[in-house]
Amino acid sequence: MFNVLIVGGGNIGFRHFEGLLSSGLPMNIYVIDPDPEALNRIKHKFHEAAVNDISCHPTESLTAIPDKIDLCIIATNSKVRLEAVDQVLKKASISYLILEKVLFQKEKDYDIMSKLLKDHHVLGCWVNCPLRTLSIYQELKKKITAKVNISVDYKHFGIGCNSIHQLDLLSYLTNSQDIIVTTDQLESVVESKRKGYLEVAGTLKASTNQGSILTIVSNSQSSEEYCITFTFDHERWKVFPLKETCTIELIHTNTHYEKAIQYPKQSCLTSIIAKDILVSGVCLLPDYETSKQLHLAMLATLNEFFSKALGYEVEECPIT
Repeated sequence: MFNVLIVGGGNIGFRHFEGLLSSGLPMNIYVIDPDPEALNRIKHKFHEAAVNDISCHPTESLTAIPDKIDLCIIATNSKVRLEAVDQVLKKASISYLILEKVLFQKEKDYDIMSKLLKDHHVLGCWVNCPLRTLSIYQELKKKITAKVNISVDYKHFGIGCNSIHQLDLLSYLTNSQDIIVTTDQLESVVESKRKGYLEVAGTLKASTNQGSILTIVSNSQSSEEYCITFTFDHERWKVFPLKETCTIELIHTNTHYEKAIQYPKQSCLTSIIAKDILVSGVCLLPDYETSKQLHLAMLATLNEFFSKALGYEVEECPIT
């Protein structure tokens, strides 16, 4: 039996829990959350699923978890994530970790996390930026021979909390971690849908030293339809995640065709990723050090923008 721990039983933690239930592996699942309603939701889902060879242990305290955890998923908000990791590593021996993003709000926390992983002999740590695991992007990667331009124009995107996914995709498609993020075209600070956090509107840009460019636009004039466009060589791919379709245009022949794609929900992704880690100790998510570099590139420039917009020095980036 594997021991799996989820820290944070809110929306994303609940989706991870659903995925574990369908993984097909025998396990003891521990879920920690201070909110009784979140734990009740976990209990209800467990009884509803009626899965054999899986036990469920919702709890408000770390005292209830065993001394050895095979896989721990940290699904808290960014403000308390480092503290949550620290407390768990002090309480139990953790073999593998999956961290939700945006990882941390303070730049100094990223090196602290690196040290924690080393000091506590964690065998593997990954960050939940799963776009690179999807078959459509693995297929796309094989097609790109030089640079690629990626663009998103979506009213409901959430540049602060979601851009790390697109940055990771740019890194994956171009085999580049040295990415420069620019915020000079961001327009304003807006309220986040998550209480206590902020968002930004406008245009965020990123580029690699090989000339690939990512442009993310999200403001009141942006499209109501979520589309990610990839332009490279003589092709243009338009991926529609919510409709699970992809339109491919061969520019030199002016021909188009459309195909269905799979854009699985988080629960489906967790089921696959957790099984890969627990059975073989590997997975397709970006490892911590790779994601750390991308996070810091984004965080530093966002802090500069927030500082200018809010009129005081921001060192704790208010995104999650």
